[in-house]
Amino acid sequence: MPKETIPAFVMVEDTAVTHVFSASDRPGRWTSGRLPVIYASRAAATAMLEHRAHLESTPVNELKLIEAELPAGSLHVIEVGDALQWRERPYRPEVQALGDAWLATGNTLLAQVPSALCPREHNLLINPRHPLFSEIRYRAALRFRMDQRLA
Repeated sequence: MPKETIPAFVMVEDTAVTHVFSASDRPGRWTSGRLPVIYASRAAATAMLEHRAHLESTPVNELKLIEAELPAGSLHVIEVGDALQWRERPYRPEVQALGDAWLATGNTLLAQVPSALCPREHNLLINPRHPLFSEIRYRAALRFRMDQRLA
């Protein structure tokens, strides 16, 4: 019986990339940057929204959508209550502390967090230091051109 997997998507501007999820130590909504992490989305459309929302310049025409299958058995869901202002910018230290605590324990490969851009959608934090990281299976990258109406 095949192992259950979770799809994950990242949009990248480097068209030379064939497949890879790159770890970052830059601060984000859910992490402070003290430990490396990979931000990905559970849906391709959410990955596109995330890419566009974080773009600080004119969109690049040629993009790649990287898709991977992640081991489903190593998922932690980070719950957020109504009182936590997790959608706010600048990013809140108390929200980053949630992701940092998850990364520091190292218990799971994945943490699911809500998308600030689209209700009912989710993003994933991927721990590149977790032993199951080597079990990520990449699919062929898809060349992608951002619709000009989103420019």
